[in-house]
This record gives sequence, C-alpha cells and structure tokens, in this order.
Amino acid sequence: MDHYIPKRRIPMTLWTSERQSFACQMFLDLDATGHGHQTMVEKLNESTRFLPVAVGPEGRIHLIQKSRILRVTPARGALTSDVFARGFDPWREEEAELLMSDATGLAGRVWMPLQRETQRLSDFMNGQGNGFFVLITPAAVHLVNAAGLIEMKLCESAGVSIGSGEGNFEDGVA
Repeated sequence: MDHYIPKRRIPMTLWTSERQSFACQMFLDLDATGHGHQTMVEKLNESTRFLPVAVGPEGRIHLIQKSRILRVTPARGALTSDVFARGFDPWREEEAELLMSDATGLAGRVWMPLQRETQRLSDFMNGQGNGFFVLITPAAVHLVNAAGLIEMKLCESAGVSIGSGEGNFEDGVA
C-alpha cells in the first residue's frame, strides 16, 4: 500500500553530464511533525538512484539518475533553509575554485559541516563519495556532485613555495 507524503516544490536548474541545463522543480518532503523540513542537499544525498522532478508547464514527472547530475542551482526565490540547513552544529566555509567534468568553472565558498574542529577541506571532500555538497558563489548557491568534480583549487598553500629552493630535489637537497 502506498502512503502519501506531503511535498513542496522548489524551482531549480539542473545540469547533467548529457544535457546543458534545464529548469525543473524538486519535490521535498514536508515534516508532518513540524520539527524540520527536508532540504535540497538532503534529498540529493538520499540513497535512492533516481531523483523525481517536475518539468515544463504541465509539470510532467521525470526520473533523473542522480549519478548523472553534475549540479543543481535553486531558483533565486528559494529560501536558504530549503537548500541546506546550517543549524546549530559546527560548520565552516572555505574558498575554492572548481573545475567540473563539463569544463564549467565555479568559484566560491564550500560550506562544510564539521566532524571535528581541525577538519580540512580535503578531509571533507574525501568523505563525500558521490554525494552533493554546497558551493556558495556571489551569483547563486549550487549543490555540486562530488563525482562530477575534476579539480578543486584551494586558497591554502603548503607554506613553502615550490621555487624557493628549500627541499629542492634537483639541488640534491631533500
């Protein structure tokens, strides 16, 4: 027996590895108890293989394979609390430049919930697997599939310039 779960629709633009982009609406579960509603990043990170979305003026349902989604951008009117929940748990934002598998470049701040205070961005990304994470740019908030990411340039450095001569193997010093 099927059970109806109340939903709300959030307008967004979705990019897949095969299609440039298209406008659609994501269905988010409403919490009947009133304790908290599902966010877009939670919906994308569910263990289901397909994401149901409504497309076009008639709202025709499409099932999109989540592993093919590169990123999702909520429409301008979407509430931040519909996209991701900062809540009371510790989190941090780190500057980064992203290169996606479709050659799209994005720059902004990666929002990451902290498992520990000393967590690095590399630790967070290594734990993502095929999950989606939040990138906040000056123009929009994007939910990015870590599997569609080719490279991430961080603002942090190793502390020693490559050309400084310190620890340079070519000079025989290691």
